[in-house]
Amino acid sequence: MSAPPHGSGPRPVSRRRLVLGGAGALVAAAGSGLLLPGTARADQVLTSNSTGTYNGYYYSFWTDSPGSVSMTLGAAGQYSSRWSNTNNWVGGLGWSNGSRRNVTCSGMFDPGSNGYLALYGWTSNPLVEYYIVENHGPHDPGSAGQRRGTVDADGGSYTIYESTRRDAPSVEGTKTFQQYWSVRNSKRSSGTINTGTHFDAWQAAGMPLGAFNYYMIMATEGYQSSGSSNISLSGGNTTPPPDDGKTTPPPATGACNATYRTTNAWNNGFNGEVTITAGSGGVSNWSVPLTFAGNQTIVSLWNGTAGRSGNVVTVTPAGHHRTLGAGQSTSFGFTASGPSSPAPSVGNCGAG
Repeated sequence: MSAPPHGSGPRPVSRRRLVLGGAGALVAAAGSGLLLPGTARADQVLTSNSTGTYNGYYYSFWTDSPGSVSMTLGAAGQYSSRWSNTNNWVGGLGWSNGSRRNVTCSGMFDPGSNGYLALYGWTSNPLVEYYIVENHGPHDPGSAGQRRGTVDADGGSYTIYESTRRDAPSVEGTKTFQQYWSVRNSKRSSGTINTGTHFDAWQAAGMPLGAFNYYMIMATEGYQSSGSSNISLSGGNTTPPPDDGKTTPPPATGACNATYRTTNAWNNGFNGEVTITAGSGGVSNWSVPLTFAGNQTIVSLWNGTAGRSGNVVTVTPAGHHRTLGAGQSTSFGFTASGPSSPAPSVGNCGAG
């Protein structure tokens, strides 16, 4: 969850991720007794952390309060859950890899004082944790983040938020990553979600997703509350990106191009992100100079190595993203003290 019940003040999102995705899901599935398509099972009750496949769907279950929460897997695409006075739990059904999908769910959801029903998943490079929230309790789970706009989708309006998690557990270990939220303003527990509409709206708001190498589930989550759900999932067919008749321009012909955005700001501090895109010839050992105002100082930096000369900070690769093919992108981020305006100036990106 991203925050406690209303009136308790903001709380950073707790992220646990014993959950596996992508290839890791196959390992878990093999240990759980994978069935041939069309083979049914008796209901299975989960009360401890696990992942795997069941009746053709990927499942994930996590809780930090064993014994106070259970999830029952039923017919293909159906699960029910019940939690009581638990601290934090999340579970649901979906797919071992996310994608642009039309996902239909139906059923009952009782969030208690603090819970939500959401299509939930992760991407890699960049590492992003994302939520399309269909229903929630009194607390809006995205409200602790930065409001990035709205999107009309699936017969309703959603508010878009972005937040940053620093040095937190994730599907790739302890890392700093972004969280993207679409929170439906007219709550519902049944309907169809066109994930591509939300992905496109996030991209337009300057919130790019990475590769869908990890799971996507229709999840129930509860935090310091009691509640229940009974959800049936169907659809899941993939959808292509929109064809607007435009031709995608070729990558820049230079070594690389760098763009900056402020991802979060507060009193006397801010987070920034720089995206590097390789030109048509690719780039190795890229280098990006940033010029800061005299009252701005980098406090921490991730996915890069920094050298400073006066007000100019030059960032080079941390190692894992040193070489980029034509048109490929990577990014680094930082936390700085001082006002977010004026924004740091990005110099010419070049090969080191």
